[in-house]
Amino acid sequence: MDNFQSKFLEEASDLINQLEQALLTLEQDTNNPELVDSIFRIMHSLKGGGGMFGFENISNYTHKMENMYDLVRQKKLKVTREMLDVTFESADHITSMLNDDGSKTAEIAANEAILNKRIDALLNGDSETEAIAATTNVQTADANTEGVQSFYVKVKPYERIQQNGTNPFFLIDELSGLGKNKTNIFYSAIPDFENFVFDETYVYWEMILATDKGEDAIKDVFIFVEDDCEVTIQKIADADIFPMEGIEPLLVCRHDFPFDLEKIKSLANAITALEKAKQEKAAKEADAGDEHIKKFTKESSISGIRVASEKIDQLMNLVSELITTQAGLNLYADNHKDNELTRITESLENISRQLRDTAFSITLIPIDYLVVRFRRLVRDLSREVGKEIIFDARGAETELDKTLIEGLSEPLMHILRNSIDHGIETAEERTAKGKPAQGKIILQAYYSGSQVVIAVTDDGKGMDLDKIRSKAIDRGLINPDEQLSEKEILDLIFLPGFSTSDKVTNISGRGVGMDVVKRKISDIRGTVSVSTEKDEGTTITIKLPLTLSIIDGMLVRISDTDYIIPLSVIDTIFAVEHSKIEKSFNNIINIEGVQYPFYYLRDEFQIEGEKPEREEIIMVKYDDKKIGIVVDHITGEYQAVLKPLGKLYRQQDVFSGASILGDGTVALVLDTHKVINQFTKYNDN
Repeated sequence: MDNFQSKFLEEASDLINQLEQALLTLEQDTNNPELVDSIFRIMHSLKGGGGMFGFENISNYTHKMENMYDLVRQKKLKVTREMLDVTFESADHITSMLNDDGSKTAEIAANEAILNKRIDALLNGDSETEAIAATTNVQTADANTEGVQSFYVKVKPYERIQQNGTNPFFLIDELSGLGKNKTNIFYSAIPDFENFVFDETYVYWEMILATDKGEDAIKDVFIFVEDDCEVTIQKIADADIFPMEGIEPLLVCRHDFPFDLEKIKSLANAITALEKAKQEKAAKEADAGDEHIKKFTKESSISGIRVASEKIDQLMNLVSELITTQAGLNLYADNHKDNELTRITESLENISRQLRDTAFSITLIPIDYLVVRFRRLVRDLSREVGKEIIFDARGAETELDKTLIEGLSEPLMHILRNSIDHGIETAEERTAKGKPAQGKIILQAYYSGSQVVIAVTDDGKGMDLDKIRSKAIDRGLINPDEQLSEKEILDLIFLPGFSTSDKVTNISGRGVGMDVVKRKISDIRGTVSVSTEKDEGTTITIKLPLTLSIIDGMLVRISDTDYIIPLSVIDTIFAVEHSKIEKSFNNIINIEGVQYPFYYLRDEFQIEGEKPEREEIIMVKYDDKKIGIVVDHITGEYQAVLKPLGKLYRQQDVFSGASILGDGTVALVLDTHKVINQFTKYNDN
């Protein structure tokens, strides 16, 4: 059962994400019946799954929430702000119950008592919730039969249903809870004792049911088992047939003898005595007769499967080891001139590359995975600070390596908190500036070459460059007479402990936010930059590689040391005479009539030894520029499996990792963007 419970926990987490997404949309369109129905079904799924897999506390709690949204579906309650608030808090409460290890049971119980009181108030029409019309009341089937319909339900479970953790008699119990009923059970398929299998199901049943819940409520009973049984549902009459004269003898249960459904229908139609109703029933009977002989089938194609992240990590590790082994095989084939071996090696290399690409695509997760929680964050924090803010996510289908997604959550959260607290003005301030009272934050994601760009833009007051500079001088971060460009001033906000806020709030102001953003983004080999305009807003842009594990690179050598440069940053390559590099002025070289700045890595890395007469200059992309990187020679393209450098080299900033070559030696992977940044600062000093 532990395995089933684990799967329920995963599915419950997905359902809660879907719930929050539906609630955020419903908040903008409270009269949307599809959203209400979606929320109801989520609650029903949580209730059913919780009861089935031993989470009775979740099942009991979501039952109340299900009732509330069922009344909304029936138009007996209307969606209000109070109802949405309670549902959001209920989503948090359910998450707490799912994650409870026993240490917070008392706290959870106390919170549930408060929420139950608020839900009861909503159900009773108190607080901000009221009935849509004074004449509309919540009534039980026993008190009033208005709106009751009668149905014939036949359920034939497949033999394997119990093997999936389902007790078919619970289905009878849940159906019985919908209203008055008569149930007939069929035992004829039970085999003799020698052929009896205890975890297989041989019985099936039919039921006559009178309910005011409607056909959808009957279908909802079978949400979890629709692939494990045949279900037939037919409407008998738009009325409760149980009190009708002459019906009771037709509802006597005789095991293995089915109800005479046609007689029941005929008598019900006669008693209504309405010709129009008779005609409608005749049409429905024709349809129902067709349905009665059909098998309840469903396409069995599977569009996706759930895989534990640990298995994906293991797959990527194995693919990485395969590529490293492949490099060794390539080297062996080069040293042993055997045509057949070369052919096999090339074929295996092609398969390895395809496997790498497929495995890599499996690790990709859409940024939409983060967007739901960010919508909730903006909603809650904006209300806390008394501001009206719209959150607009664009390009949420853009995919990233799951490791990057995990590392991106905290930085983006800090950025959004700062935008809400510092960036967006109050409604009064915005109105005075001629802006709409409602602020806006846009998160936009898109691909740019081999990178993913994520930009967070607010339409707030922008950053005050003079104030940033003044604060930096006060904190001794820069000298008063130091001249800085706009970019250099904005980069000051990423320094540890820097804050322009004059007070500390629950949201920001302690000077740890943007420092964390810079550090966390650097940890996943990304860069972050800021642009701002007074009274127009601020944009913080994050650029990330598509993956952290395997890259296509160019293997180069300086003296006896190998390095790898990612192919994604390389623009062009030129061969140049060393004498031309020596004669260059201020590290500027003229190639084909164009002047390029360059960095001579032998000097920058302080590598001794004889310099070759002819060297290679690799033009790499740096923002919107091309800058040269000079190496001794180029070995060729190489699939690099990135490995971390370890604790001793954690402080270095120009290498993003290392890769083991086919001969067992190590090649350092250059982060050209950081190489250029570091050596530019070094040379300026």
